[in-house]
Amino acid sequence: MKKLIKLSVVTVGLLLIAGCTPPKVELSESGKINDIKTDYTQALRNINPMIAVFNGSPVGVYIKPIADRTASGGKLPRDISTVVKKSFNSIGENVKTMFTINLKNPPKYRFYIIEGAITEFDLLKVSGSGRDVAGQGTYNNQKGSVDFGMDQEDKLTKLAITFNPQDPRTGNYVPNASTSNRIEVNQKSAGNEFAISILGSGIGLDNSVTKAQGLHSSINILVELSVVELLGKLTKYPYWLLTRGNVDYDIVAHLSRQFLRDKLNKKIQKVSYLLSLRNTNIQVTSMMNSSLKQAIIDYKVAHGMPANDIISNKLYKSLLGA
Repeated sequence: MKKLIKLSVVTVGLLLIAGCTPPKVELSESGKINDIKTDYTQALRNINPMIAVFNGSPVGVYIKPIADRTASGGKLPRDISTVVKKSFNSIGENVKTMFTINLKNPPKYRFYIIEGAITEFDLLKVSGSGRDVAGQGTYNNQKGSVDFGMDQEDKLTKLAITFNPQDPRTGNYVPNASTSNRIEVNQKSAGNEFAISILGSGIGLDNSVTKAQGLHSSINILVELSVVELLGKLTKYPYWLLTRGNVDYDIVAHLSRQFLRDKLNKKIQKVSYLLSLRNTNIQVTSMMNSSLKQAIIDYKVAHGMPANDIISNKLYKSLLGA
């Protein structure tokens, strides 16, 4: 009889930032995606103040059921749409998850229809004892193949999720706002270990996962990071500061133009917010104070700029990572 790896608590060690506290990922024996908290759960919460600072008004989202555009034949958990909705709904009051859409009486804030799809769910490589790599499990009383690892098997599995936002007022997709990110799970079953890499336009992530069924835990991370990126593209906030991914220079250009038009108190608010992401002792404010002045001077000196408290576009772009 095929032996399934027992599901348990796993620890995800983020390798991008040394000293980062590893997030804990918990899986249930049912194979369902649990309410998992990772470092990127906090990234979702950081979206709320980012929208307030950089956009200034709430945004609404109506999420269509996540489509399965793979040949997985029942492999995917059926509650993937719930995971996506919970990710959007956990952000705060500046992201309003809509239950229905009434175009005859639309809300005053801007809103979007989000189409999502799982586009890849494939086993890439198997090596080891020669046993069949596929186990059998149940998702919501529906039997199907699941990504349980078998003893003495090594395998590489990939999963990809795509989001396409649509403007319901025009019926068109929002240009340059789609996201497509892929996760690769490299399983070493002999040691019950997993290595995770997430690849995409705004994400750069490597994780190490041990003692668990790795793919299902990583789905939560993939969804959370994709939501952060998607809303960043829609509302023009610097999402890469939350995902630790690549800088989006189109958004930097937009933010830079906006910064030049901002009044001084708004510039102070943005700079103090960006500094607070680096130093939690800095308070977000729209009024200059002695603590903020010193923080600006210290940052400029550390980054080769003149030792003054002038709020310049060069300082702003540097804080954006550009």
